[in-house]
Parts: sequence; structure tokens; C-alpha cells
Amino acid sequence: MPNDRYYQEYGPIYRRRVRQGVAPADDERSSEEPRRPRTRRPVRHRRRTPLRVWFVIVSFCAVAFPFGVIYAVDVIYPDIILPGVSIRGESVGGYSRADLIIELRQRYRTFEQQPVTLTFRDRSWRPTLTDLGVAFDIEQLVNNAFTLGRSGDPFTRAYELWLLWREGIDLTPRLTVDLAQTQRYLLGLAPHIEQMPTDAVLSLADARVVGQPSRPGTQLLIDATANDVLLAIQQLQPQTVVVRTRQLAPLIDDTDLVIAQQIATQLLRSPIELQVADQTITWTPERLAELLQVTPVNGQLTIQVHSERLTRAVEGLAQVIDTGTAEPRLRFSDGGLRIVTEGQAGRRLRQADAVTAIAELLMQPSLITRTLVLPVEQIEPQITAETLDSLGIVELVAEGRSSFAGSAPYRITNIRVGAARMNGVLIAPGEEFSFNRQLGEVNAENGFVEGYAIIGNRTQLEWGGGVCQVSTTVFRAAFWAGLPITERHAHSFYISWYDRFGLGPNGDGQGLDAAIFTGVQDLKFVNDTGHWLLMQTSIDEQAQVLVVQLYGTRPQREVRIEGPIIANEVRAPSEPVYIDDPSLPRGTLRQTDVARGGRDISIYRIVTDTNGQERRELFFTRFRPWPNIFVRGTR
Repeated sequence: MPNDRYYQEYGPIYRRRVRQGVAPADDERSSEEPRRPRTRRPVRHRRRTPLRVWFVIVSFCAVAFPFGVIYAVDVIYPDIILPGVSIRGESVGGYSRADLIIELRQRYRTFEQQPVTLTFRDRSWRPTLTDLGVAFDIEQLVNNAFTLGRSGDPFTRAYELWLLWREGIDLTPRLTVDLAQTQRYLLGLAPHIEQMPTDAVLSLADARVVGQPSRPGTQLLIDATANDVLLAIQQLQPQTVVVRTRQLAPLIDDTDLVIAQQIATQLLRSPIELQVADQTITWTPERLAELLQVTPVNGQLTIQVHSERLTRAVEGLAQVIDTGTAEPRLRFSDGGLRIVTEGQAGRRLRQADAVTAIAELLMQPSLITRTLVLPVEQIEPQITAETLDSLGIVELVAEGRSSFAGSAPYRITNIRVGAARMNGVLIAPGEEFSFNRQLGEVNAENGFVEGYAIIGNRTQLEWGGGVCQVSTTVFRAAFWAGLPITERHAHSFYISWYDRFGLGPNGDGQGLDAAIFTGVQDLKFVNDTGHWLLMQTSIDEQAQVLVVQLYGTRPQREVRIEGPIIANEVRAPSEPVYIDDPSLPRGTLRQTDVARGGRDISIYRIVTDTNGQERRELFFTRFRPWPNIFVRGTR
């Protein structure tokens, strides 16, 4: 058995070596004595610190120190911007927030007040940043400068501090742009900049061929200008920006104008003579110019006949050439008809054929007078004494009245002559009656005299002054007969004597007058009664009343009116108008027109047939305000 023994007391196992031949003290005791355990003091050993602990400690210190330095800047620079910070190359380190805000507002004051000046030719505009929709936040810029090296996670802070220490950080002010507002501002400049291109224009007034050259237009380029503005404001200094535009070419240029001028000059070089029987009517170049129109077609100026004006001109010819009705003049009295004047063969212009022939001649240039024999047809009387009973003229259909009280002698003469030309006239079923055609040419040969009439905007001497009294009275008879009125023109200015009997059975009033002007304005209506109509006139010179009666077979219908409705009343001008007349001696002053107010008058005619069906028609009159007018001599 080996001499080594092993003991384990509280702690680790220790080995003791026992010398040979020597018994342990405990063994020397008598075996009879009980063995008492020995208490041994544990052996204490000094422990060494592990290497990994030292590694942790050193690592912590190595990391904690730099981070401590990072956060120490808030203590070292508590309320100022860190060194190394600059704005657009200018150092701002060491500034407090408040001081830097004051400094930057001073630095950029001019830019904020006038960022750009927009120019176009000789005009300029100076919008503010707000006008342009641009926001420049200086306080936010200062906040960004102050937070450099102070915000974010430790690594971000460390990186920013390293950049500030090594090379510095330069900030650029940030601009926020509302592009839609920028475009809206520029769009507001469009009315001052943009111009539509003007085409070349040719005028033929009074046979003078006058051309107006073309002019290019201008269009504002909003997007391109907005881009230039945005580039300019990035400089943060007042800049000048030229507004971007582009030129718009006209559709008709000066080359087209020159060609049209040459054509028009050739067409108006000579007059046109219109011949019928022994009568010749000359249309001068000035008259021909009124019948031509300059029209742009496919980018070119073309000279064409104005068909509507030519048609009206031919109607005027018919009023001069036509002999009126060829039928006999009749008289209805005591319930019977009798012939007063036998019918006579007459002539009538074929208006459609005349329009075509004149249009062709107008477009044929010539150095000599162009001549055209007008197409006319002969008309023969249809009514004889034997056929009177078949006309259906058996009763009074309607009548019109008007007063010419206070009229001058020239006016009474013309009223008497005009009424005589309407007296006893027959109107066939379905025929359109023309007052001017039946009246004929207003001249001395037909018994008319010169008198004052409304011509243009003034009263002046004219053949037949007062004939409108007759046309007004004829119109009233046709109106109350319920006949379709196909053409009627109201007077431009209020004439007081037309008020008397103005509303027929409804009494006096305004709004039912009819102005005529030979070759220009006519009075027309259609005989829709299904029977012949006889127009009969009479004058009560003592009472100064003109009466026009229509006899025939009264249609089964009722005629009534609503109105007159008067609106838009305007007072007469207070300032008089003076017209120079070189035919009168200097110092002569004569009043030709009395001031009167203006107004709109509406009258509705309601025609009701036997079935209760209504035909509602508006007759509108607009009287313009009229000043006192004086003629003064300048001779």
C-alpha cells in the first residue's frame, strides 16, 4: 500500500507525504481512546485578474473617451454655431442663432425684396418671392447650421465633427418653389405681352384700294420663362430675366395683300351702266366698291361679290324700274267696287337674273365702261270690269290711322303724293306687297318735294321728307289685319306725331311706326287672306289725319296686342351738337333737331285663328337719345 494519503477539507485536494517509520500523531494514541477529528485552517491562495477583464476595461475606456468628447461640444459651445460651419463660403462659426438670423436677413434683404426683374422690350416687372411662389426660410437655414455636429446618433455626430475639424461644412440655402404659382404669375403677364398676329387687310371704301400690312403676333412661353426664373433665383441675388416669347406668323401676309390690291384696282377701274328701255342707271366705282368684299380664303385675300348687298341693291333697282301694279285702280264704296283708273301694262325686273348678270359683270375688269341690259318682263292687267265680282273684295278688313298735325307744308305735300300712289292698289292673293316698289322713285317728276328727313344721325333736306307718315299708316293697316309682316324698320329716334292713333283700337301710344328709305329700307307684307286686297287711302286735311283701309274678305282671326312694354329709358343728351354748313353765311345758326330721350319699346301681336291657335310676334323699337342739333354757317 503506498505511503501517500489524500485529504479533502473544504477546498481542493492537497497531497501530504508521511515519513516512513513514523506514525502520525493521531496514530500514536491508544486505540482505546476515541479519535477526535482535527480542524485544519484552509490554505488561502491569491487569485490573478483574468486577461479578458483587462480587455473589456481598456476597450470601454477607448470607446467612452471619444464619445464623451463628442457630447462635450454641447458644453464647450452651448449656444453658438460650431467652428467650421459656413453658408455659401462665408464662415458663420461662433454666431448665436439670433445673431446669425439678423446677419442673414441683412445679407439677403435685397434678394428677398426683389429677386428678379422680368423684362420684355421696354417693359419690366419686379415680382416678390411670394408672387413667384418661392419660400426662402432663413430660420430653418440657421437651425440647420446650429445642429451640425449636435444631432443624430453618435456616429453621425462624430462624422460631422470630423468633417468640421478637417475641412468644414458649407451649407447652401434651400428654396422651396410652388411651380404652379410661378406659372400663374407669368400667365398674368400674358395680356401685356401677347398679341395675336394681324393679317393683312384690304379696304375698298369709296373705291379707294387701301391695304393695311400684316403684323406678326407674340406668344409668351411660360414654361421656358419659369425655368429661367428658377435658375436665376438660385443665385440668391437680384437677377434680370428676359421673358421668353415666340413670334406668330399671320395667315395672310403682305404678299397676298399686294396681289389682292392689284385685282381690286382693276375691278374698280370703270363704272357699270345698267340699261332698261330708254333709262340708264350708272353705278360708279364708289357704288361698285360697296358690292365687293375682301375675304380670306385658304390663307389668301380674294375679291368676291357680296351677294347679300348685291341682292339688296337689285331690290333698290326694282323700286326704280318697276312700274308698280299693272292692275286698274279701284274704289270700294257703298258695298260695291268700281274701276277708277284702267290698268296699264308695266314692267318688272327679274331680280334673280339681274343679280347673276351683274355679279358676272362686276368680276370682269375693264378700262372702259361696262354695260348691261337689265332683264325685265312685261306685266299685263288681269282684272277687268267683268272680273270684279270674283275678287272677294266685299268688306273692310282693317285700317290704320295717323296724325300729321303741325306738319310743315313740304311734309303735307309729300304725304298727299305718297298716299295717292297707294290709293286703289290691288294686292293679289299670296303676293308680297312692297311699299317702295309701289311708291316708285321719289323725285320731282313723281310730284315729291324736298323736305327734312332723318338721314344718318341728323335731320337734313331730302326728297320726300314725310313719306314715312304714309308707310307708317300702311303698316298699321297691315298689322291690324293680321297679315305677315316680312320687312319693317322702326325710326331711330322718337317722333311725337306718330303717337296719335299709334295703337289702333287701343288708343294712342308708341312703338308702331315704319321708316322707309328708297333702295335701302322697305315695308313689306304678304296677302295671306286667300282673296284680293284693295288698299284705299284718304286724307282729312282739316283734322290732318291720314287713313289707310284694306278691303277684301276678312279672315276668321282675332288680332290683339300686349304692350307697349317700355324699358331702358335714357335721358336726352344735355350737350347740343353743332354742324358746320359752308352753304350758309358765317354767323347763321338754325336749330334742326330738338333733344329727345331714348327707350326700348316691345309690342307683341297675338293673332288667334278659329281653332284657337295663336301666332305671337314681337315688334321691337329702339329709340336712341337725340340731342339738340344746330346748323351754323361757315361761308
